[in-house]
Amino acid sequence: MARELSDLGLARPIPPLSNRGIYIVSPISPIHALSSHSRAFKSRFPNAPPLPTLLSAISSSPDPRRWDHFLSTFRLEPSVLPFLMRQGWLTQLRQFYFIRVPREIKVACMERPVDRGSAERDVEDSILVDPYRATAEESRWIKRIAEEVGRGGDEVSARIFRRFVKYFDGKSAKEEILRREQLERSELEAMVEAVRRVGGIIIAEHW
Repeated sequence: MARELSDLGLARPIPPLSNRGIYIVSPISPIHALSSHSRAFKSRFPNAPPLPTLLSAISSSPDPRRWDHFLSTFRLEPSVLPFLMRQGWLTQLRQFYFIRVPREIKVACMERPVDRGSAERDVEDSILVDPYRATAEESRWIKRIAEEVGRGGDEVSARIFRRFVKYFDGKSAKEEILRREQLERSELEAMVEAVRRVGGIIIAEHW
């Protein structure tokens, strides 16, 4: 039923909500109906700040904040988030990952480098579009990135990187990876940071 309603344009899919998620004011929020929605919001959540005040606080933060920050700041009811999502006021800011192959990694993986000095000048960084179907050469690059992470003293992150490399195609969101693999959020974040330090990953955020 949910799929049929979505196909008919009568419903829209919403990823599982989390207080640790980052939510922003949706670029397609019903701003034209702010007045009527504000009255409905005040009626439903009388102890919450006015809807314009809450939306302003969410959108004016220097850096996007997790929802639990606003929960504690304004002492909001848990049902505020699903209500605002259903009404189209908020959308989740999600993280996606791409594997970046620095030219240093590519040069180090050359089987018969004739002139490393020349190669270092000519080789460019690459973004792997589909690491799940990596070529033999791309697989060597991925393995080398994992080795560099391990050399940095983080073997756990190196193993997680090799295991989850299929998700780093810019299509699988952070929350989706956590849900599918039952991985602790702290473990994923530590791995991403370890790979980022060796220049092997790009983080993209969008809704």
